This record gives sequence, structure tokens and C-alpha cells, in this order.
Amino acid sequence: MNMTTITFDEFLASAKEFEQKSKELGDGWTLKEDKVDNLKTYLRKNTFVQYEDGNINHLLKVEYVIFYNLSYGVPSFSFNAWNSSGILLTFDEIRKMSFIQINEKDFYSVITQQEHPIFQRPYFIMHPCHTETLLAAFKNNTKNIIVTFLGLITPLIRLNLPLEYGL
Repeated sequence: MNMTTITFDEFLASAKEFEQKSKELGDGWTLKEDKVDNLKTYLRKNTFVQYEDGNINHLLKVEYVIFYNLSYGVPSFSFNAWNSSGILLTFDEIRKMSFIQINEKDFYSVITQQEHPIFQRPYFIMHPCHTETLLAAFKNNTKNIIVTFLGLITPLIRLNLPLEYGL
């Protein structure tokens, strides 16, 4: 196996450890294991995110999902966000709420909207090829690959990741 990838068993071990730390911190991540089809196992967090656009404050309901991508051998990150009226945000609204100011073309190269491989409905998904590239430098130098991965992408997707995960 490629040195920049992880096996499903490595993903599952990291996910279980991550869920345990989340429980200790009261951070809301839960692991949903599928005993029949282990590739449908995922971590999920539902939360609210507030951001300011000009002079307007927005409160969004956000669902984050981390699952194993068999093709790339990496954790895959997906999410959806809804406004206070319950309407799913558009791709451009997602781009504008990112902490990182990124142009549309470059954002499309990192995030796409597609049918989720587990839920069979549209989600915003980080391209797994970028995940493989991001994790290549850290795979052998991390306690938990999911914590490392999330630590690298939090500014892009407005995910609050408590520093205690790294302890």
C-alpha cells in the first residue's frame, strides 16, 4: 500500500480513538459503525456555526461527516450547511463563509458537491486527492490521522476543533 494512504482498519482505530476523545470533551462527534458493510462506517457531528457576512450575522446548522475513501485510502471529509430557514447553502455561499479567502476556481479544485457515497444525497466533499497530499507529510508523525487531517482543514470549513484533541 502507498505510504501516504491508510487502511480501513487504521481509519477505524483512529475514528474510535477520536470519538472517545470527543466524548471526553463533549464535542459531539459520534461513530456510526456498519457491521454489514464496514465502508459505510462514518463519524458525524451536527452543530451550529455563526458567521458574519458584512453586517449580517448568520446562524447555520452544519453536519460534518468523515468516512473512509477506499479508492484513495484516506479519510474523506463531507459536510452540509443549512440557513435558518432550513435551505441548503449553495456552493458559492459555502465558499464565501470559509475563513480562507479563496477564489471560485481554486475552491472548486478542493471542494465539490456530489452524491454522498453513504447517504446517496448531495453533500459538499473535499476532494480525496487533496487529502492524500495533505496527509503525506504527517502519516508517520501523528498520534491520530483524523485529528491531524481536521487540524489542517478547519479554516476552510469553519470547524471548531478544540486544542485538547492534540494532547
